[in-house]
Amino acid sequence: MTLEEQCRLSYYKKIADISAHKNVCLVQHVETNRIFVKKEQKVYSREVYEYLKTCGNPHIPKIFECVEDEGKLIIIEEYIQGESLADHLEETGVYSPEEVCRFAITICDVLEQLHQLPQPVIHRDLKPENIVIPENGSLKIIDFNTAKQHEQGKDSDTVIIGTRKYAAPEQFGYKQSDARTDIYAIGVMMNYLLTKRYPDEYLYVSEGHGKISLSGIISRCIEFSPDSRYQTVMDLRRDLQAVLARTAKTGRDKAEYRKNDLPKKKGMWKIPFFPPGFRTGTVWKMITGGTGYLVIFWMSFSLEVKMPDNNMATGFFLWANRLTVLIWCLLTVAFYGDYLGWQRFLPLMRRKYLRWAGYILWPMVFMFVLLLILVMVGG
Repeated sequence: MTLEEQCRLSYYKKIADISAHKNVCLVQHVETNRIFVKKEQKVYSREVYEYLKTCGNPHIPKIFECVEDEGKLIIIEEYIQGESLADHLEETGVYSPEEVCRFAITICDVLEQLHQLPQPVIHRDLKPENIVIPENGSLKIIDFNTAKQHEQGKDSDTVIIGTRKYAAPEQFGYKQSDARTDIYAIGVMMNYLLTKRYPDEYLYVSEGHGKISLSGIISRCIEFSPDSRYQTVMDLRRDLQAVLARTAKTGRDKAEYRKNDLPKKKGMWKIPFFPPGFRTGTVWKMITGGTGYLVIFWMSFSLEVKMPDNNMATGFFLWANRLTVLIWCLLTVAFYGDYLGWQRFLPLMRRKYLRWAGYILWPMVFMFVLLLILVMVGG
């Protein structure tokens, strides 16, 4: 940090913490009395903030200072006074399809500018908490803390980062983030704004002509493979504009809004890591699930296996077969119950018209793999 930079930063006096553990606070300029946000980041891309400082996009907070000091980046940015989409969602319930289309189109407009740079800037953390509607009503995308520039030739991101549920599969290390990573997050966010649930829990339902429907757009955005998603935000925006125009013309907006905002019965808890049947605390599901698990364990551990010489198997071979049956049954239950949303990572399961084939084929695949392991272990 130069003496000049140190002098400029000294004009900003801390007045309140926003997030102490993230080193984010409110500061006030001692001469103008204006309020700003001050951030200190240890993992950062200075190039991203230097660009944001000059981009002049009305939907991105203005950056006033961007200073490196002893391995951290100090940022002074515009304070956006308003309510995030997440806060508004908690207060009023789900958004209408028309509102969600308008939000997503504006986000696409902003990302188009960022993604078309010589070194594209990828936000990597788009979610309702990071979309703010200020008092003047002009949507703002905030929190570029995890943003990075796409680098040609790199196979994966240096740092695995993002918000679970909104982070695309490639953000977990197997591939480098690019424009399609942000498109994945837009799809998840649209689904959540429309239903208050994530796609692996409930996928938004809508009507449409051909492939251009809001539910079809969301499904394409959240494809596991980046190559199967929209390749650019311009392509995504084009389909969103088509849906928005049709919605305004037909008045389907209110009907779809009601269909996806039906009252949902609540159980005693909602813990996604619990096994199928126990995740929501619904009594009848727990009774059914508990009975089913007891039957599975009883059937597996009472299994008898006849050898080729007509003698009954004993010892290791018997218990290896019993364990194989138990694992297959539990895997199949987890598969049909979509435990932790893992169906979306399996081929066939993300395609509406091929899902039936996946329901038939995947349990067979599980059994084949387990039998192969059994043969290898048993010699």
